[in-house]
Amino acid sequence: MKALLENGNQITLLDKNEIKRGGEGKILTIPELPQQVAKIYLNTQLKHMSKAQIKALAILDSQYFVKPLTMIYDAKKNDIIGFTMEYIPQNYMPLAAFFNRNTCLQYQIDDKLKTEIAQQMIQAIAQAHQNDIIIGDLSGLNILVNLQGNIKFIDVDAYETPIHTHSGILLDEIRDYLYQGKVSCESDFFALAVVLFNLFTHLHPFKGIHAQYKSLAERMVHKISVLSGDNQLIIPKCYTPMQQPYLLDQFEQIFQQGKRFLLSLQQPIVTATKTSAALTTITTAQLTIKIILQSQKQEIIQQVSATQKRVLITTNQNYYVYDSSNKGYLQAIQTFAKTEYQKVWVGEKNIIGLKKQKLYQLHPDKTETPINNLQGTFEEQNYKQINQTLVLIEEDYMKWVFIDDIIKDQIRIEQTMVFGKGFDVFGGLIQNAGGMQYVFYHSGKNISTVKSTQMLHQVFIAGQVGIGTYSETKQGETSLKNAYFDIQNLQTQWSAIELTRPKHIAYRATNAQEGIVFEPADDALLIRKSKDFQLIQKSDCPVLSDESVLFSTLSGIVALEKGNCYLINSQ
Repeated sequence: MKALLENGNQITLLDKNEIKRGGEGKILTIPELPQQVAKIYLNTQLKHMSKAQIKALAILDSQYFVKPLTMIYDAKKNDIIGFTMEYIPQNYMPLAAFFNRNTCLQYQIDDKLKTEIAQQMIQAIAQAHQNDIIIGDLSGLNILVNLQGNIKFIDVDAYETPIHTHSGILLDEIRDYLYQGKVSCESDFFALAVVLFNLFTHLHPFKGIHAQYKSLAERMVHKISVLSGDNQLIIPKCYTPMQQPYLLDQFEQIFQQGKRFLLSLQQPIVTATKTSAALTTITTAQLTIKIILQSQKQEIIQQVSATQKRVLITTNQNYYVYDSSNKGYLQAIQTFAKTEYQKVWVGEKNIIGLKKQKLYQLHPDKTETPINNLQGTFEEQNYKQINQTLVLIEEDYMKWVFIDDIIKDQIRIEQTMVFGKGFDVFGGLIQNAGGMQYVFYHSGKNISTVKSTQMLHQVFIAGQVGIGTYSETKQGETSLKNAYFDIQNLQTQWSAIELTRPKHIAYRATNAQEGIVFEPADDALLIRKSKDFQLIQKSDCPVLSDESVLFSTLSGIVALEKGNCYLINSQ
C-alpha cells in the first residue's frame, strides 16, 4: 500500500517488509528511505502518536534514543497510521542478552565494555529527566546494544512527556512494587539499578527461591534482594558477586533501604572471578563427570558447540576440535589458532574455517582447500549453525551451507529468496513475516520451519523441542514467560511447565517423535520426557547451574559452566 509523510512524500508499505511486531504495532522497512523504518499501528482508531509528542521527544539525543521522526498518514492524508524512525542494524541485540554469563564469554563482553554501556545509559536517562521525560519500561529488552558497546533505547514513543502520560504497562521485573508500581523518575532509577545489577552480576537482584516470599513483588516490598543476607533465600549459582564497595553500597541503598537516586559510576567496576581447582573426574551417586578443558589465566573458554560426533571448544586464542563418537570420552583431534581463522564450524566429518571472508575446508594434516562456490559476508548477526547445516542470512537470500557435503572445492548450497531484515539471529533463528513468527529447527534430515503461536523475544531449540521467551499480560501486569514447547505436525505445542529463565537444554531422540530432555539446574541435571516435559529424574551434579550450556553427543552430555567444559555420563 501507499502512504504519505507529513511533507507529502509518498512511501510504500508492504507486509513482506515487516521485521518486527509487538502488541501495538508492526515495524516495516521503507524502500524509499533505507535508513528509516515505519511503525504502523495495528489499531489505527487509537490515538497513539501526535505531532506534539514527536516535538516533545525531539530533544532527546539521537545517539542513544530511537525517536519518532515524522507522522505517516493513509494515502488520503486523513488518518494517522504510524510514524517513521531510525533503522537499527541487525548487529544490535537486546541488552538482556548480556545478563547471561555464557553470552558474555562468547562475545568477549568484559567489565570494561559493560561499564561503558552503563555510563551511556546513565547519561541518557539523566538527559531525559532533565527535559521532563520519563522512560517507564526501562528493561533489558528495550535497550539494544552492539558488540562495540553502542546503545539504543527503543519504544521511545511510549515515554511520558509533558503532553503524554505513560500507559503504566511495563515488565514486572523492573516495576517498583515498593512504591506501588507507579511510573516516575524514581521508578526509572529503580529500573536502571535492576538492569545494571543484572548486567554485572548475571542475576536479577530479586531472583532466587525464598521459603516465604515467592513473587518478585513480595520480595521487593519486603526488601529481600540477594544482598539481604536472608538465610531463607537460595541464591542461584549464576550469581557473580560484585567486589566494588562504592557501587555495591549504592545497590544496597536502593534494594535494601528503599532509596531512589541515579546511580553513579565514578570508579571502575570489578567483579569477583573464581578459578577452578584442577580436577579430572567427579563421581556422584548417579553420574560420572570428566573435565575436558578449563579456562586458564591467559586462555578463556568463550563458546562450545557440538554435533553428535564432534565438539568444538572456542577460546580467546584457539579452536579445539574433539571426536565425540565414543561413549565416555572425548578425543582431541585438531587445534586451530584464532589468529589464522575468524571462525570455525564443525560437522560430523568436515571442518570449515573462515579467513578474510572466504571459506576453507580444513584437513587433519593442517592443509586447507578453498571453497570456491560460496560468496557472502559472514557477520555475527547473519549466520546460525543448525546441526550440520550453516544457515547464512543475506539481504535477499537465505542459504543453507551443508558442512559435510563437500566435493573438491565445492560445498553443497541451497538457497531461497527471503527478506533478510526480517530475521533475528541473536535471539535464536526467528523470521518475522506478515505479523507472524517462524522458527527454524532440524526435523531429522532437513531444516524445517514452524509458526510460533507466541510472539517470541528469543528461542532455543534442540532437536524438536525448545524453550521460548515471550511476554504475557494479565490483569494489567506484564511478565516474561519462559516455557517449553514441542514441535509436532508442524505446530508448536506449548507446555504448562514454565522456567524461571531461558535455558540451553540438550535433547536426545528415542524415536522419530519423542525423546528426552536434559536440563541444567543449580547442582543438578534434570531429565524430562519430551512428550509432556514431566520430570523423570534429578541427578546431583555439582558442576552445573541454571545457566550451564548443554549438548547431547555420542560421548555423553557436554556442558559449559563458568568457563569450564565437562563430559557427563550416567554411572
